[in-house]
Amino acid sequence: MSGKRLDKPKKKAWTTSKAIAIGVLLMDAVATLAVLALCGLAIVRRFEGALPYLTTLIGALQAVTGVVLGAYFNKSKAENTKGGIVYDAALGVPNSDTNL
Repeated sequence: MSGKRLDKPKKKAWTTSKAIAIGVLLMDAVATLAVLALCGLAIVRRFEGALPYLTTLIGALQAVTGVVLGAYFNKSKAENTKGGIVYDAALGVPNSDTNL
């Protein structure tokens, strides 16, 4: 044994699109939990009114999350394709879509 330490690989910086996608997911999760907590508090306090603004917030954030993640995955798919051939297919890595 030479006693040499192996260099640790450098961590890659996040791309802007990945940071946005993770930020939207975190915002969605925090806001959804906050709204559910407020709805639970309304139930405990026997609030007899409606909570349309709170429930609309959850739906709106879920829609935004779907749009952002859809765009992120389309970008990812485009990055992993060259000339119509997916890199995994060119390398011979089996794809779950082709193995039926």
